[in-house]
Amino acid sequence: MFTSSWKKTLGIATIAKRFKHEYSPRFKQVEKAQKGRVSVRTGGSIKGNTLEFGKIGLRLKSEGLRLHANQLLAADKVLRRELRPTKSKLFTRFVCDLAICIKGNMTRMGKGKGAFDHWATRMPTGKVLFEIDGPIHEKVAREALRKAAAKLPGLYEIITPESKVRVSVTSLIDKPEPVDYVEKMNENPSRRWANLQRFRTDPMYKLYSGRY
Repeated sequence: MFTSSWKKTLGIATIAKRFKHEYSPRFKQVEKAQKGRVSVRTGGSIKGNTLEFGKIGLRLKSEGLRLHANQLLAADKVLRRELRPTKSKLFTRFVCDLAICIKGNMTRMGKGKGAFDHWATRMPTGKVLFEIDGPIHEKVAREALRKAAAKLPGLYEIITPESKVRVSVTSLIDKPEPVDYVEKMNENPSRRWANLQRFRTDPMYKLYSGRY
């Protein structure tokens, strides 16, 4: 049996292991989660499937999977090593917020969930992982992304801003035009939206705002 001091020491060690990883989430209150399944986007969502910050990137081409934080960190180190001489920027488009807990082999059922082991993330098909921007030649960037993809499970593709949007393993579509939802709401405003706009523009509302 462990004494109270030993239990306290083990608790501190567990917390240190939980939050010492480079890709650990910023928020600390992350509960133990079930294994779950990687989402399959069937409603036409293309969130995170195109470039937003860089001029070239790496995107998942095969079926969705769960990626280990250490696997992503290995790919990150490869990219940073290749990009260091070019002074280019590297952007990551994922968050490892899935706490994976593991129990030992040949363990009896019960006794609660296992202890924290590592961080992971669920990566759906078509999600962009890394983006590169800066004064870098396209061939150098493609070679760096190819080496990073070799460190990760699954199949990946290198994309540019002109690339089509991947919606499934076999389907690609043209990038849709951005929608200005504010202008769309102003054309046919609801009663709540009209009152909100009147509150923002009418000086009489500003005069009495914040008073009770």
